[in-house]
Amino acid sequence: MLSEQYKRELEQLGPRQEELERLYTLIEGGTDMKWKKWLGRRAVAAIAVCAALTLTATAAAAPAVWRSLQEHLGPFAPYAQYIKGASCADQGIKIQMLSAVSDDLEARFYLSVQDVEGDRLNEFLTLKGWLTAGEIRDREGKNPAAQVGSGYPSTHSFDVVSYDPETKTALISATIYYDENARPTREARLEITGLDTRMAAPHASASCASVTGAVLKSLSVGKDDKVIYKPSDLAGTGYTDAVLPGKKVVLAPGQTPMPLEGTEDIRISSMGFADDGCFHVRLDFAEGVRPALRESGKSALICYVTGASGPEYDVCQQTLVEGGMDILFPLIKAGDLKSLQSNELRVYGDYFRPGIQLEGDWSVDFDLEYYPSVTLDWTGELGGRQVRQVTLSPLSVVMFSSSGSSGGFHGDTLYAVKKDGSTVAAEPGTGGYSNVSTPEEELWDAFNTWKFEEPVDVEDISFLSLKGTLIPVN
Repeated sequence: MLSEQYKRELEQLGPRQEELERLYTLIEGGTDMKWKKWLGRRAVAAIAVCAALTLTATAAAAPAVWRSLQEHLGPFAPYAQYIKGASCADQGIKIQMLSAVSDDLEARFYLSVQDVEGDRLNEFLTLKGWLTAGEIRDREGKNPAAQVGSGYPSTHSFDVVSYDPETKTALISATIYYDENARPTREARLEITGLDTRMAAPHASASCASVTGAVLKSLSVGKDDKVIYKPSDLAGTGYTDAVLPGKKVVLAPGQTPMPLEGTEDIRISSMGFADDGCFHVRLDFAEGVRPALRESGKSALICYVTGASGPEYDVCQQTLVEGGMDILFPLIKAGDLKSLQSNELRVYGDYFRPGIQLEGDWSVDFDLEYYPSVTLDWTGELGGRQVRQVTLSPLSVVMFSSSGSSGGFHGDTLYAVKKDGSTVAAEPGTGGYSNVSTPEEELWDAFNTWKFEEPVDVEDISFLSLKGTLIPVN
């Protein structure tokens, strides 16, 4: 229960008593979406104060993951559903559904994964499984699941938002996208069959500004060195291994050590020109780190040199050496030094690091609450296309249109115009475009979506504005 001190803090901010009681219920674990109609600026401020005071006073019950969730939700926090009692555990790992922000275009879910018995998790956590919420429906409302597969929209992608090492808890997000044939349902299910902390996927970089024209100490390729990527592995470029220099060398380690920004597992050991006349980068791997290999045996780490002032060099050869990897860029010669110095090395892809892999069964059912869209009483021509339907929710806009030419509205920002004249922007989201031509006429069908940068009160919107056209709402 909230203490009297916290209640007094809230009451001084001004919301009515009945509003406060609803807020107390939600903060204490209610799951109803109770914030959407009664929120004003004072109530939002009350929520912020309440969350901060509650998190500070009850850190054990509400660890840093809740604070991270509130920060990640930002202006959408008041429109989030807070899910109560949806948790499961196996092998000392507890998974709990925390929150969802959903309408009939998109559902964003947030869950926590906590090690309650040890210290086996980290920020590299990946989950194997899926979230299911919704069903496939045609425009007549029928469910043709037998024809389209499972008939249940789901997501297989889980992303780490944050990791709190003190409570051994990761905050995970996942998103389900609905289209013109998919509809959300109240019933939702989480099923996780495994977790892994061994795989990392960096987006790392380092400036090449320190490279000089000096030839660095080079070593002959040893019998234990192994090529895991070569120019001919880069499909579609037309380059073959013939671009490689005749002299087979790698850089000696430790000549120009520097960090690789974006990862602590990989560092630059040496970077510069080898005595084969080409640019090389030698990387040092932390203990237990190794590149992931695809089924073909090729490296899953992508290494290239790029920048605004020069071309992109992605033709390279990767050679595993003692303690790391040598990257040879055969197209970068000493004469390219000036442009090279204004570019940067980038490394991304997958690599393995020390961690765990667990197979298990974490599954839980829960109720999904979502904001249903309203269909606007407007159709007409817009941007040379015939719009047949527009739907609006506090989170998004969906438009169905047809046209005799290619295009759509995928590059156009939409604005919600409030009754006071202010606007809220909505950026283009997912969409689709298909050819529905007949022998007599060329026809195209477009499905476009927009997501608001902050939630809107549908009753407070007068118009939607797109390409100079005003679509009446209220």
